[in-house]
Amino acid sequence: MPQGPLLFLYSTGNIVGCLLALGGLGLFFGGIIHAWWFAIVAGLYGAGVLGWPRNDLSRTAEQTELSSETLAEQVRQLVDRVAPGLPKDSLDRLRSIQDTLSELLPRLQELKDRGTISAKDSFTVFETVRRYLPDTLGAYLRLPRFYAKMQPLADGQTASQTLLDQLTLLDTSLKDVAQSAFAGDAETLVTNGQFLQNKFSEKLAFRI
Repeated sequence: MPQGPLLFLYSTGNIVGCLLALGGLGLFFGGIIHAWWFAIVAGLYGAGVLGWPRNDLSRTAEQTELSSETLAEQVRQLVDRVAPGLPKDSLDRLRSIQDTLSELLPRLQELKDRGTISAKDSFTVFETVRRYLPDTLGAYLRLPRFYAKMQPLADGQTASQTLLDQLTLLDTSLKDVAQSAFAGDAETLVTNGQFLQNKFSEKLAFRI
């Protein structure tokens, strides 16, 4: 079956409409309604399909404005807004991405000025925030929840499994960037510790 009809089949509006229509049939078979029962059942189904509010989480994900001055805070807001529409494992991975970005973004300009982050890695961070992450979340959140969890895609995985794979890839890539960017500071700390150890060891030996 083409994806269009499947998306409608799994949509919340269709499910609510079917439940209302079944309720109408129950009234008919229970002898409560007689005349125009078919029109009433059809009307109940249409009310469910058309009356159920559309999910706007995908639009939230894709249209959240991200400025360079407040990127970390806007990432937090984005995560909080889309959280209700994500499976738990994907949300956990998204929050891991958020944690890494909260470490990188406030220091990104400083890391660039010091030359401890490459232009390629800096570009990866900015594009993740401005394009990769919103596009990934938006593509998933456009799908009806039942469809995303149950319907296999062309590669045999469900949309929920595909989302987790894509977020895992982003999370791993950002952690690699952070590890590389902060490696110089970590080495400086080790070197400073060795200096202090030698310095105070000499003073202690002199006093003895």
